[in-house]
Amino acid sequence: MNMFFDAQLTLFINDSGHPELKEGQPVFFLETPARQILFEEPTGFMNEHYVHSASTASFHTWSKAAYALKSWFQYLQAIRREWLTASEQERRDYRDAYLSSISPKTGKLYGPDGVRDAMVVVRAFYEYCSKSGIYQGDIGGQLCVEESRIPANHGGFEHTTRLTLTRIKDRALPKARPSGKIHPLRVVDLRNLLRHIGPQAAERQGDKRPSRDRLIIDLGWAVGLRLDEINCLTTLQFLSLCPDSATPFVSMPLTIHHGKGKKTRQVSIPTWLVMDAIAYIDGERADSLRSCKVKSRTPSHKLLLAHITSRSCGRPVTNGALQKMFRNACFELGLVDTVKKKDPMTNEVFLDKVPKHSIHDLRHSYAVLTYHAERLNGNPEPWKKIQAQLGHENLKTTIGTYLRYVEIFNDQPGMTDVRRMLGL
Repeated sequence: MNMFFDAQLTLFINDSGHPELKEGQPVFFLETPARQILFEEPTGFMNEHYVHSASTASFHTWSKAAYALKSWFQYLQAIRREWLTASEQERRDYRDAYLSSISPKTGKLYGPDGVRDAMVVVRAFYEYCSKSGIYQGDIGGQLCVEESRIPANHGGFEHTTRLTLTRIKDRALPKARPSGKIHPLRVVDLRNLLRHIGPQAAERQGDKRPSRDRLIIDLGWAVGLRLDEINCLTTLQFLSLCPDSATPFVSMPLTIHHGKGKKTRQVSIPTWLVMDAIAYIDGERADSLRSCKVKSRTPSHKLLLAHITSRSCGRPVTNGALQKMFRNACFELGLVDTVKKKDPMTNEVFLDKVPKHSIHDLRHSYAVLTYHAERLNGNPEPWKKIQAQLGHENLKTTIGTYLRYVEIFNDQPGMTDVRRMLGL
């Protein structure tokens, strides 16, 4: 019996508070009806290169890499190729099969960016196995070394003194194509979403619906934060601020410590949203902590906790749960697209509905709405504020991404308060 061929590959992501694993840590197993064994090599690779690596501290990154490895192993099982004898040609065949497959989530062909990321993980895994002495194949061994020379300084003799830069290039990777597409919500859709999702914590007025989800949505469209940035916020960041209720539209500084690339930046957050976050902390969040059945000696300072009605109440909420919340809201509001999908077992093509927006689209909505609010307020260079808020290193990134879309809200009246633009 070949354990790799005959067993079912399973991936366990620790989200149940297992004491010996970090939250979000991935573990691979090979299972048969008779037994279950730990798949040591990919588990060790994930542990060394992701879980305990300072450069990949996000468990969202761990999960993405783990699922990439899982898809690779499942491909090898399908073609009956032992993983330890896999070659570079198999990795290229995997690339071609991946690019011609339809995603069950979107119903569309997988894009080159996602395939590229998966292939990089596979190569890194085999490089890890080579260094460990358990793999002698050619995956990772056919990289192209490119050299380029640049002036060492900008003085008058720069042509005589040059530095040589060496870059390793993996020619098997599909060429990544930036889509250049953004999907801001229309004003009417964003307005309906805000009213549907629940009340603000500071303005409930008898509304019994939870307020946490409204806070999440507001942090996206009103501040422009990414999902990871929202879910890394702490109570201390808000309790250290002193908002003045008499000036709800004055901006306050908020430091983001876990931005893209682990960079720290400062963003502006309106006073009304700071007050709402504090109201959530003192009310709904405190109730969730009190209802937690398993009391921790060191309670989490994470801002967002699971709802009081959840089995995980009192514990930090996962990114997956927030994405699910947003998807469900899109379905309930009819913000969906109809796409063609193919049943992988029967190859039968059928129609299915998928959400028209993701939670990241709130960030796009922030950029477009802020552009018009700043222009109506007399700011001739709104891009600079948007660049700083979104954390783009280069202003060209901001302009190139959003310039072609700013006309979609050009019928708004001259209001400087973005909330009034939405009729809230």
